[in-house]
Amino acid sequence: MEYNIVTLLCHISMSIMLILFIWSMGAGFVDWNPPDFRAFMISDSTFRWLCGKFNSILVKFYEISSGKDFRNFFLAITFLWILSVIGSYFSSLNLLYLGFVCLATLPALYERYHNEVDYLVRQGNQDMKKLYNKFDTEVLNKIPRGPVKQKKKF
Repeated sequence: MEYNIVTLLCHISMSIMLILFIWSMGAGFVDWNPPDFRAFMISDSTFRWLCGKFNSILVKFYEISSGKDFRNFFLAITFLWILSVIGSYFSSLNLLYLGFVCLATLPALYERYHNEVDYLVRQGNQDMKKLYNKFDTEVLNKIPRGPVKQKKKF
């Protein structure tokens, strides 16, 4: 089938995030209950530590995909899409090898060139903030919004 596992996992994650986002945003329009993150949690068992970590990942996944913070939602979808595009060009074994090579070399390179890297990251962060503010003012603020209803709290 030549469908890479990384691409498949990214597409599944993006689909689930989009479904949860639409469900959360559309719940007020159709009088549905928004999704409850407690329903996604796994009950405690003998693997409490593993379940606790998995539960925290599920809660974070739910918080991002619920649409409360559109910026994080947009960044997560963009990151998953970029990762799926990169994953479609490499086999899983090559991608795993590349990850291990990066884990072995990048810390040493950062230790050697940390000042330059910090400067470039700061510049990139400022550029991304400017780009997001431009996107926010030119696109997102032009979307008409109706009156805000109070959400039911449990």
